[in-house]
Amino acid sequence: MATYLISGRKSGGSTVLAVHLDGIDQDDVVVDEVDVVNAIKAYLMTVPGVTSTIAQKNEYVTTYV
Repeated sequence: MATYLISGRKSGGSTVLAVHLDGIDQDDVVVDEVDVVNAIKAYLMTVPGVTSTIAQKNEYVTTYV
């Protein structure tokens, strides 16, 4: 799974609140990752002072030579 940094920002662009999502444990795919990220973004929009949200996705690839 990728990791996500989901930020709630105020109108000037500075971060008010950030959530780091490192993993979702489920036996089978019950909820897609993107749905969880979108739910967190929607919640952050309810925080006083937050005017926009952004989610950054990071994936790491290990290559053995």
